[in-house]
Amino acid sequence: MSDFQGLDRRGLVAGLIAACGLGAASAAAAQEAGPDAGPQPIQLLTNLFTRVGAAVFINGRGPFTFVIDTGAGTTSIAESLADALELPPLQSVLVHGITEARITRSVAVRRLQLSGLGFRDLTCPVFPREQLGADGLIGLDVLGRFRLRFDVVRRSASLTIRGVSVVTGGDMQTGSRIPREGLRAVPGRFGQMMLTQVTVDGEPTVAFIDSGAQYSIGNLALRRAVAARRRDGGRLARQVPIYGVTGQSLSADLAGIDDLRLGATRLGATPMLFADLHCFETLGLSDRPALLIGADLLGRFREVVLDFPGDTVTFSGLRRQSTRALEFSTP
Repeated sequence: MSDFQGLDRRGLVAGLIAACGLGAASAAAAQEAGPDAGPQPIQLLTNLFTRVGAAVFINGRGPFTFVIDTGAGTTSIAESLADALELPPLQSVLVHGITEARITRSVAVRRLQLSGLGFRDLTCPVFPREQLGADGLIGLDVLGRFRLRFDVVRRSASLTIRGVSVVTGGDMQTGSRIPREGLRAVPGRFGQMMLTQVTVDGEPTVAFIDSGAQYSIGNLALRRAVAARRRDGGRLARQVPIYGVTGQSLSADLAGIDDLRLGATRLGATPMLFADLHCFETLGLSDRPALLIGADLLGRFREVVLDFPGDTVTFSGLRRQSTRALEFSTP
């Protein structure tokens, strides 16, 4: 599909889910794997709308397809799966999506297994499967203690902590070094890594990575700041609808920018969506230029490493922009 028009609800879903009171560093998600465990393979399942899916076991049953989602503060589960597994109900929680905040029910997951790693006593918000586009989302309450590496070329990902390496897809690698250099990040309200060394058409911009979002989205403060720098006032290509995991939609502006830079890396001319998403307000970014970095920009690199313990993000091996990206930027 060469155009934003006609994409279905899951095609533009952006996965920022933050359940109040269940912060990304939730102590309830106790890790079971010991530091001496060896590398454990995880089958990389079919890529879901450019998102990375992994095989997960819930209370010893599975495997189920969960998407690795760096925009989700809390691990979530599909309603159909929660009901099929008869997971115990817990108190309802307030969930912040990209378009709105909503009260939703939650369930208790006694044990979640991601290959050689196990996590206990998780509180998981519940959503209809058609909104998640998978059996669940692996959020920052689990991911936030790891170095998370996306190998875009091999279509694989890996999690590393204290010498334990969990690989999803691609070839097994042992003893590989994850670079420590990269852009410094500041922890956000729900564990997101906030990058400040980003500029859009020369405008300093705060950015965070949402691997569950297919496309990158800037807020309207960024759109106004960029438009003020351009002779044409930031010509609008068209408006398109975007959908959040909570099921609500809003309209976004599609426009082109001339110069996008992540640190010293220049991505050049890039089509981009602009909208005042609820997640920008939730993260305190409504009044300053901000950017949600989705899979379209992550896919411009051969490798992306999010080192949550080290508070750094590394982008490596810039690739040529895809023909598809150039096509949908054309009015």
